[in-house]
Amino acid sequence: MSKTKRLRELLTSEEVIVAPGAYDALTARAIEYVGFPLVGTTSYGMHGAMLGGPDNGLLAFNEMVASCGNIVEAVQIPVMAGAEGGYGNAINTIRTVREFEKAGLAGIFIGDQKLPPTCPFIGAPTLIEIDEMVGKIKAAVDARRDPNFVIVARTDAPFKEAIERAKAYTEAGADMIKIVPKTKKELELLPQRVVAPLHLGYISGKDINVGMTCWDLGDLGYKIITFPISLLFMSTKAVIKVLCEIKEKGCDEGLLAEMTSFEEYAKIVDGDKFKVWEAKYLPGK
Repeated sequence: MSKTKRLRELLTSEEVIVAPGAYDALTARAIEYVGFPLVGTTSYGMHGAMLGGPDNGLLAFNEMVASCGNIVEAVQIPVMAGAEGGYGNAINTIRTVREFEKAGLAGIFIGDQKLPPTCPFIGAPTLIEIDEMVGKIKAAVDARRDPNFVIVARTDAPFKEAIERAKAYTEAGADMIKIVPKTKKELELLPQRVVAPLHLGYISGKDINVGMTCWDLGDLGYKIITFPISLLFMSTKAVIKVLCEIKEKGCDEGLLAEMTSFEEYAKIVDGDKFKVWEAKYLPGK
């Protein structure tokens, strides 16, 4: 079964779909290893991993496509990725859809911010007009070659305007809507006001979703829940911890119990597959 068809099946299932955010191929492998059915990517994390910087739109279109392609190749489950604002106007969006589709993605998010985009947790976003975004969505829908390829329209508009935009984007052909709620009350009300499958990014430690599980959010009416910063922030803290240990003590022996073993790491990165290939294709090794 194709990954796009598998994603469509997930969208029509009765269960909430949880998709932690990968920022590289290794984190995607870990997501699949633990048993999640879907990988989400995180622009926030990919900017940090690839450029060592904040989520400020500096990652170029070709860099993002290449990185997402590596993530897709690393796993057998579907992958959904952010495609900023289509990397330009509606005509640019046509190429964006085709390149992400060609890279093996099962779906992409297209936002209605002016380019370059701004992470709403870094600064206040500015938006393009509804008509311009509708043109991008229509272009994206017409551009995809696989009808199962999922187009998600994201809006960072305020609550009432976001609902209006969601209706317009759904009518333009978007398969799913992502709205960034500003308060917990908005988070609770959105599924009642939007007639479309809803995606939500769970932001760790924020009052918007504090005390709630992905299952609670599914009960509210959200279909896909991603965790865009959890792996990034946890792994960054772990890296700093081990570096401080080495700097202060000259070794890492005090942290061995917290580390992944050689054996488990080999399983996570599918090492046995390469052993089979070596035996088959490198008989003299």
